[in-house]
Amino acid sequence: MHAPLYSTVALLAEILVSVAVLFVFYQGYKRNRLLEKIAIGTLIYETIFDISYMVYRSSESKSHTHSALVTGLGVLHGTLSLAMFLGLIAFFVLAIRNYRRGVNYFFVHKRLTSAFLFFWMLSVVSGVALYFIEY
Repeated sequence: MHAPLYSTVALLAEILVSVAVLFVFYQGYKRNRLLEKIAIGTLIYETIFDISYMVYRSSESKSHTHSALVTGLGVLHGTLSLAMFLGLIAFFVLAIRNYRRGVNYFFVHKRLTSAFLFFWMLSVVSGVALYFIEY
C-alpha cells in the first residue's frame, strides 16, 4: 500500500513542528527567552493543519481492516496527539504569561516540562512508527 501524499506531508511537517517545539522549550528553559512568534505560529499550524489531518483520517473509508498492532498504535497515537495538542496550548499560554512577567516557566516547572516533552516525543515516535508500519 502506498502512503497518501497528505500522510507523507503530515509526517514531515510534524517532525518540523516538533523541532520548533523543542527549540522553543530549549530557548525558554536554557536561555530564559521565550520565542513567542514561533510558539504562536506552531499553535496556529497545529490547529489548522493537524486537526484537519485528524478529520481527514477519521473520515477515510473504513472498508479495510488493520492488525491489532496497527489499531492499538493508532489509538495510542491519536489519543496522545490530541492530548499533546491541548497540552501545548496550555503550556504556551502559561509560558507566554509567565515570561512576560519575568518568570522562566519551563525552569520553574521542570518536572512538568520534562513529562510534557517525554509524552510529546512519544506521540511523535508513535506517529512515525504508525506511518512506517501502515505504509
